[in-house]
Amino acid sequence: MRIDELLEEAKADAPPTRLAVDDLVNAGRRRLRRRNAGWAITAVVAVATAIGVPQILTRPAALPAVTPTVPVPVTVPVVPEKFSFTPAFHGYSAGGYTVDEPAAMSLGWTSAKIREGDEGVAYLSVYPPGVQRIPEDGAKKFETEPVDGRDAYFLRLKTGSEYLVWELADGGTGQVGDTEKLSRAQMRKIAAGFALGDGKPLGTALTATYIPDDYRLFVANDLRARFVTEAKTKEILARPDREHAPGVVRSLISIELEPVTEGTPTKPACHEDIPSCQKRVLDGRYSLVVSGHGVKLAELRKIFESVRAADPEKPSTWTPVDEAYPTFVLPQLN
Repeated sequence: MRIDELLEEAKADAPPTRLAVDDLVNAGRRRLRRRNAGWAITAVVAVATAIGVPQILTRPAALPAVTPTVPVPVTVPVVPEKFSFTPAFHGYSAGGYTVDEPAAMSLGWTSAKIREGDEGVAYLSVYPPGVQRIPEDGAKKFETEPVDGRDAYFLRLKTGSEYLVWELADGGTGQVGDTEKLSRAQMRKIAAGFALGDGKPLGTALTATYIPDDYRLFVANDLRARFVTEAKTKEILARPDREHAPGVVRSLISIELEPVTEGTPTKPACHEDIPSCQKRVLDGRYSLVVSGHGVKLAELRKIFESVRAADPEKPSTWTPVDEAYPTFVLPQLN
């Protein structure tokens, strides 16, 4: 699914210091020297008798040197890094436009809507380092001046609309456009105002306590989440653009909130032929839909029964995507 479609559908300790063993031994010797000779001799004799060694007759200078203990290397286990649905940037204003806080993420991109006043006019998308932007068949490339000192170019699509694409400070890629409403100069102003950092965790109005063990979260926004199998996730992460290969995804789970429209069932219902489950929530204003491909209806029912929906109009009640589902759904990156 294209980024614009996804957005529009949804919107519409360090350990304590310790004394070394040698420090403790030396401290003990210093205390012994300060005691009177008679007590010290008695103590040494007792120790010598106990261990059967004539230490009392040996002068301190003749004691053998203590061989330093060679530290044993400690192997630190490698903890698998998990993908986090936390954007690498935040919303901002530039050139008379407002870039919203990022509203959608997949394993390969993060996207935010660009507004002029209340009207959405374009999208800002960011691809992390090492991930190639989604290719556009038949697009023409036009070189332009650098953005923030880094390489940039315009990409004209078959439809006539354009993107401004530029390299980011971390080696990732930024993209402004996917519309005919912005001029090249306007796109450059928006790109010039971009900065990495201070990203807030992506929020969602959906939570679920049950997801089948073999499924991983692939894409999410405030009103939708999609899951594919772990095997498919590994395949996606191995692709240069981190998108699923063209064609049908054989196993997919989708959870979403949709505004109620005419014909939306008034009572909870599950259908074997789709398969899917649906019911009205939030005082009947929205419809909760759980659907899938290659998933048994019994599994979808369990997911459906575990889902809770917060009010889409009250972002303060939302949950970070990373915490909205069982933790195993976050894909491992290594």
